[in-house]
Amino acid sequence: MQTQKSRPARTAYDNARPHDTPIDRVLHRLDRVKRTAPDKWIARCPAHDDKRPSLSIREAEDHKVLLKCWAGCGAFEIVAALGLNLGDLFPGDCRSLHQHGTGPMRRPFDYRDALQGIAHETLVARLIIETVNSGQEMDVESLDRLALAEQRISDALQAAGGVQ
Repeated sequence: MQTQKSRPARTAYDNARPHDTPIDRVLHRLDRVKRTAPDKWIARCPAHDDKRPSLSIREAEDHKVLLKCWAGCGAFEIVAALGLNLGDLFPGDCRSLHQHGTGPMRRPFDYRDALQGIAHETLVARLIIETVNSGQEMDVESLDRLALAEQRISDALQAAGGVQ
């Protein structure tokens, strides 16, 4: 998609408001902004040569900015064309990781995944131990699998912030 050249914003958006919220940062950079409902706007998409407004903008209850280009441009392309980054779509408390250079935002750690993995590896270990307790010798394959179970449990504990 062809990137549109920067141009001065000619909007119906309230220019008297400060530019310190995510929605303000976005709306002040767009052209032909029109309010369609409370907390909803349309505007020309800056990521392609938009003849008429095809970009829907919405401010969510938690003050995140949601963007949808009906011509198919992605959020990354849109914010880049505005001279912003994806972190600028989020309120200050959600942007702190990005602002401090620790990398992109990522999915929060899911402890259920770690617990399910530990439960599975514990079952594997129990089955191997039951086999040995029944009088069978432990073969090399079972010993290797027991060592893998120990490593995976250790990794899950470490990822969850537990002991190493």
